Amino acid sequence: MMPDKEFLSKTLGNLFFEKMKGIGFVYENSDYFSEHRFHDIPESLRIRVEAFAGCDIVKSVWPTNTRFKEITSGASEFLNCIFTQPPFLLADLMYQKSQDSVDLKMLFGKNSSIPECNDLVDKLELNKPSNSEMFEKRICDRVVSNVIVSDSGACLMLANNEETDMTNAVVGYEKKFIQWCNDFFYFKWMQGENFARLRV
Repeated sequence: MMPDKEFLSKTLGNLFFEKMKGIGFVYENSDYFSEHRFHDIPESLRIRVEAFAGCDIVKSVWPTNTRFKEITSGASEFLNCIFTQPPFLLADLMYQKSQDSVDLKMLFGKNSSIPECNDLVDKLELNKPSNSEMFEKRICDRVVSNVIVSDSGACLMLANNEETDMTNAVVGYEKKFIQWCNDFFYFKWMQGENFARLRV
């Protein structure tokens, strides 16, 4: 049976158009992507560049942190995070989400830099030798790219050279980008193991 050429042409055209929108986003933000790398993001996700269409690059500390808070506040079903260092002023929000039965998962790397006086560590009791029933936490050998993703939106922080840049981020609220960030989260999550106490 011969393929329907009109259908095939339309399908390929749509796929090409979607891919080009993502490439266009990367091109338009070449100043950011020339300095930031997809270090620990697998090739299977890198080629899904169309997920970035409709995203924004947010620059500087406070606008970026505002987006972190928006995405965390908007979580009603799940909140998944990868941290090399926890962002500012999210401890109370994350604690409240864990109390509100939002499915909260946090992943750290053995390379994560987390000070002893950190609010997130204190509020969620990450440095105490216990297994919390409020949320799941794991640690893997190394994390470079950070992510905060919920059912309301997603924020991806890539590395500038070898260090995660927490002051600049790719932010998006469309389903494709949320799914992309969630797929990345679970790619790293499956490399991790449960821990009782985060040693800071």
